[in-house]
Amino acid sequence: MKTINLRINWFVYSIQILLTALFYILFSSLGVSQVANLIVGASTLFIVTSLLLIQMKKRYVHIDRAGFSYKYLSKTHYLHHDEIAAIKVTKLLGANILSVELKSKKKVMFLFWSVDIEDIQKAAKLFDCELIGEVPSQVKA
Repeated sequence: MKTINLRINWFVYSIQILLTALFYILFSSLGVSQVANLIVGASTLFIVTSLLLIQMKKRYVHIDRAGFSYKYLSKTHYLHHDEIAAIKVTKLLGANILSVELKSKKKVMFLFWSVDIEDIQKAAKLFDCELIGEVPSQVKA
């Protein structure tokens, strides 16, 4: 299996921008413009910083034979294939959210990342773990 690089989940970022706009409108109409400006500023800072870190390769998620590797800022984390108990795909507001459950019952969620269902199915088969969630059933002819 070749390395699978997870992509930016633009749908989740779009929802975050939409919610920021709604909160801005709500707080502005209630006359609390300082809170509205704070929400817009903090959200914009988070989104821009997050996307810049991804573009600068300071933030990523890879799946390969060894398992999952993901980097946030300066630290790289590994989820080895023998530690993975299940891979879960959850549909949240139309977006597929990937999470990994380890045998130690720890869960790692990749909210801002997207991957093809076929690639997740290959990874689950390779890691010999359970695949849970919004997975299309395969019809046999």
